[in-house]
Amino acid sequence: MGLFDNIKGLAGRQGGRSSSNSRPIIYSSTITKLNRRFGSKEKAGSYLASNMHNFYISSSKFNKGIQIKNLFRKVDIDIPKEGFIYFLDELKNLNFNGKIINGISPDYSKILKSSVYEYNEFYFHPKAGRGFARDLSSDFIKNQLDALDGIELFIYRIVKKLRNSNHKDRSKFARYFENMIDAPAEHFEEALQRILFYNQVLWQTGHSSISLGRLDKILEDYYFDDLNSGFITQEEVYEIIKAFLKTLHSYQWYKSDAFIGDTGQVIVLGGKYEDEYGEYYFYNDLTYMFIRAIDELRLYEPKVMLRISNETPRDLIELALETISNGISNIMFSNDEVVIDKMVEFGYDKEDAANYSVSTYYEPSTVGKGLEQNNIACISFLKPLNEFFDNETPQVLDMIDNYGELFNSYKYYLKKEMDSLIETLDDIEWNEDPLLSLFTDDCNVNQLDISKGGAKYNHYGITTIALENTVNSLYNIKKLVFDDKKYTLTDLNKMRKNNFKKDKYQDVYNILRNMKPCFGMDDEEIINIANDVIQLLEDCLKDYTNEFGGKIKFGLTNSSYMFSDDEISSSFDGRKNGEPFNQYISLDTDKDFTEILRFASKIDMDRCKFNGNVIDLMFAPNFIKNHFDEIIDFLISSIKSGFFQMQINVVSSKTLIEAKEEPETHPNLIVKFCGFSTFFNDLPKEHQILLINRVLKSEGK
Repeated sequence: MGLFDNIKGLAGRQGGRSSSNSRPIIYSSTITKLNRRFGSKEKAGSYLASNMHNFYISSSKFNKGIQIKNLFRKVDIDIPKEGFIYFLDELKNLNFNGKIINGISPDYSKILKSSVYEYNEFYFHPKAGRGFARDLSSDFIKNQLDALDGIELFIYRIVKKLRNSNHKDRSKFARYFENMIDAPAEHFEEALQRILFYNQVLWQTGHSSISLGRLDKILEDYYFDDLNSGFITQEEVYEIIKAFLKTLHSYQWYKSDAFIGDTGQVIVLGGKYEDEYGEYYFYNDLTYMFIRAIDELRLYEPKVMLRISNETPRDLIELALETISNGISNIMFSNDEVVIDKMVEFGYDKEDAANYSVSTYYEPSTVGKGLEQNNIACISFLKPLNEFFDNETPQVLDMIDNYGELFNSYKYYLKKEMDSLIETLDDIEWNEDPLLSLFTDDCNVNQLDISKGGAKYNHYGITTIALENTVNSLYNIKKLVFDDKKYTLTDLNKMRKNNFKKDKYQDVYNILRNMKPCFGMDDEEIINIANDVIQLLEDCLKDYTNEFGGKIKFGLTNSSYMFSDDEISSSFDGRKNGEPFNQYISLDTDKDFTEILRFASKIDMDRCKFNGNVIDLMFAPNFIKNHFDEIIDFLISSIKSGFFQMQINVVSSKTLIEAKEEPETHPNLIVKFCGFSTFFNDLPKEHQILLINRVLKSEGK
């Protein structure tokens, strides 16, 4: 057994990320990254074996701040010949003693305006003009100061390496890094370098899915100051943005989760804004430049979330759709007219809600304000329904003589599932995190680590899968068993348990699979069933608060629909064992694509039901080309109709089939998949087939 197998075996015996022994998990994660980097298990194992002397995990005998300092003493520094400084060392790791806080949106605007010395001053001066004292002997402040020392040490190491390098602009970039010690960022390019540095610091210390926030808003003053002073031209700004995006796109093998491209890096552009002069829609030159740069570079990552409202300029929506129609599917839309109000209704301050970013994929999140774990768990609406039918005897099924009784049985199993999930959430111990605490204002004021509830908001967010399969299953049962009385529950369940395999079940299977109306259609009964199911989940969660006083929000979309399907048996919507769940809020059709909007506008997303609700549309390239103005009109009217979020895939079945059969014919084909974008050729074959089948359906084939 080789080194690779030993490490993999250790990791396999280790539990979840809350474990006190993180070493096996770190080993396993490193191997996964190296597999992606080198393309094979053998090369990855060989590389690690020959570099084990460079492998490092910080020692848990020190406090977390000291561990951070020791880590940044060890990280190998890689200086390029030109451009931004950005590197990740896959062999250097920070230990963790609980579940790592991921998917956060740091407030980069404060990082740009502050310095390491200013943060130090905050702690060393007992009152610092803020009216409260600090206990400099507290573990919290010791951790913070040690972490700051580690960052300062890291910066000085980079500066020294830079000045001795052959980097084209080494003096300029060395000055950018030196300013991080004792001065705010002064210029546009410098601001982007500082964002990249702290983004890199978070990735290197084990955090993932790090959002970039509202970059057009964060960078606005630096852009206009440089432009108006003649320090820089618009053309130079555009080139700098392209270089920044390419830098963020690097290290995909390090950052990705399930698939290459699944990094959770998202840039938020545009959006409603409120100040002393009133409420208006925010956008500027940078909003357009970022989208144009994404289009020109044809990068599938980072993802862009364009916040839109009734005041969004038409030409900005046109630019976004043009980019999407060019095959760049990593632009999504978020409707400020709905999202902000839902966040306020849940309990967020209006100012924080209006400044929202998104975490991981599409879950609305405050910026630099909280624990905000919006993708902490995923539950299946279908699992409890199938568990009821898998567990109950024919005698029990025969006693159910109306749909209401069946729905109550489903309610019991769903509550049982949610009680188990809540118990799991209550058992979570968060990894102590002085770095994130530095970037979270309330932690510093409260002198309490983010892992211990020091932040302003401590809400959890869960996502859901298989709502469509569940709604269609319940409707099919109601129609065939209780309304039309064509079958008994026992007979229908027997066919399902046999995976509809026998020839005599084929007719029933076809009926279930093609039953209309169905999820996504503007039908009162379907909409009522969907809202009843969603309400059940809200009832299970509405009284929950975690140990920090945070509540639970949930959304109706999640990328996990592709990764949990084999755990749940076939279902009454005509889905067989192992087949994927239906995705997002969608209705793939070549007919009235506005119907899904009418459907979504009638789904209850009030109170806690706003943790990502994506309408997923599929268009053929020719359809976009021939109906561009009508689709723009549709998008604008959709804002007023109240959609929550929207993503669009523009691709033809012909292109996808060609790419599947002969990958070399379309090496750079980008598709939207599971909430992120990636190259079609990087998807496993079964996922390629799923996407092809969706496109064929949307084309009416």
